[in-house]
Amino acid sequence: MKNFISLLAALALATAISAEASAAAPIEITPALLDKTLAAATQTQANRIHSLKDELHTLQKQEQEWDTAISTQHSQNKETHAELSKQAKAIDEAQLAKLEEDVLQTRARYKPLLSLYTALNKQIEDVRPFKNKSMNTLLRLQAAALKIPVQLARSDIKAKENTLQAAKEKASKATKKIRSLLDDIDPTNVQIKAKQSAVNSSRKSLSPLWSAFKKSAKQGEPLGVQSSLTSMVSLLRQINEEKQRIFKLETTVRDKLAAIKKG
Repeated sequence: MKNFISLLAALALATAISAEASAAAPIEITPALLDKTLAAATQTQANRIHSLKDELHTLQKQEQEWDTAISTQHSQNKETHAELSKQAKAIDEAQLAKLEEDVLQTRARYKPLLSLYTALNKQIEDVRPFKNKSMNTLLRLQAAALKIPVQLARSDIKAKENTLQAAKEKASKATKKIRSLLDDIDPTNVQIKAKQSAVNSSRKSLSPLWSAFKKSAKQGEPLGVQSSLTSMVSLLRQINEEKQRIFKLETTVRDKLAAIKKG
């Protein structure tokens, strides 16, 4: 039960990771927004602003590509995880059902014989106080005649019960092994979660920088525009580097799941 709860927690965590991985709306710098700034800028400043704007666009495109790669890999991991969880639950299910049915049928087949043997032994005990030798002898002969068939019946039932128990233990070990291996992936998912939180925090920092950029652009301040662009480009570089690490962690999860699936 503990492993099963842990498995559910891992799935919940994976869902949360997927939900947080969505990309924010891209920053769009239209030519009109920079008209006033470029008119007031030196050629060097204008070149630098154009260069930073192009780099910002490239970084945003790269971020979208990382988001797509992460989302795709995460979805595949989630599907594989669910498949393995289902597999762990259903290991040898058909075989166990067949063996359980075999035990029930064997018990039912021998029930009349065992019931008769039990009844004879009870009758022997019941007539003992009456000291009826002939009746006692007859009952004992009947019981003795059934002794070996009863022993064989009990041995047959026990053998089938032992086979079923061994199959259950084998299936249980295999199930626990898969669940344990799935649990081992949890720390990697925790890392993904932490890095995604870091990305989200960094993305929130873009908002004031974007506001500062627009303010400087509207006022035609080349230095303010350049400074804001430089900060946004630097931040987006960091975000992309972190998303690259997230993708690498997702591939680590993929490889671990593949190894579990391979067995």
